[in-house]
Amino acid sequence: MSDFINEYFLAPILQNGWYNPINTIVYSLLLIAGVYLVYRMLKRLDVHIDRYFFLAILPFIMWGSSTRVLHDAAYAGALSPGLNIFYNSPIFPTPGSYIITFALALAVLLISLLIQRFSRFQYWKPMFVMGVVLVAINFLILPIVNPFPIYFILGITLIWGAAFFVPRYVFARKPLSKYMPSFGKLLSAENAGILTAHFLDATATVTALSLFGYLEQHVVPRLFFPLMGPAAMFFLKIAVVLPVLWIVDRYAEDGDFKNFLKIVILILGLAPGLRDMIRLGAMV
Repeated sequence: MSDFINEYFLAPILQNGWYNPINTIVYSLLLIAGVYLVYRMLKRLDVHIDRYFFLAILPFIMWGSSTRVLHDAAYAGALSPGLNIFYNSPIFPTPGSYIITFALALAVLLISLLIQRFSRFQYWKPMFVMGVVLVAINFLILPIVNPFPIYFILGITLIWGAAFFVPRYVFARKPLSKYMPSFGKLLSAENAGILTAHFLDATATVTALSLFGYLEQHVVPRLFFPLMGPAAMFFLKIAVVLPVLWIVDRYAEDGDFKNFLKIVILILGLAPGLRDMIRLGAMV
């Protein structure tokens, strides 16, 4: 049993977060359970899942991604000796990075809810500010040596964003909205934003693999690369994300639950995309 745990879980973590079919399945099941438990907790705290909640947690998505890059930098020995020791800890690769980010965001959320109770500030405002401060600290530590890949990936992502947002306005017009209402709903503003986030991830991955010699860590993309090359990431995003969004829009009736599921879907694209993009800027 110990050999099994070491081979499929501990060793991949020590290899800076490599994935195999076993840990991929287990992490996916843990994610599903975690999503349900976190949602129930937020409902007990009387936190509405709306745009203000999204704004509150947005800096923590960036914090988690930049902290993950700090681990990459420490793994490569690119930080100061003390920071190398701290950030090279095996708690930072997946699933540790998600657990740490969640714990930090929860602690700040609870503090912000206390501030809301005893002041005129809504919880999301102090939470957003504290998150921005934490992100700023990370970027002061990060060794950004070549910002060009960051600009390049952001520029390509803007083009993808335009490609997703423009059809929304086209299909919102009659007679298309009359004859193709489902397609128009699928390309809502929030869904277009989620697709853009996932294409940021795909763009960063393709850039890293094609131009900088990186290797793909995840199992499913590696299966398709022999057939389509790194560009398979774009096709996988469409094949997976669009149907999932359609299912959420079709069957999630509770507004808060639907919003929470969409935020989770966005995080699954935005967090690794930011990590890859920032890592290329740090060149580690």
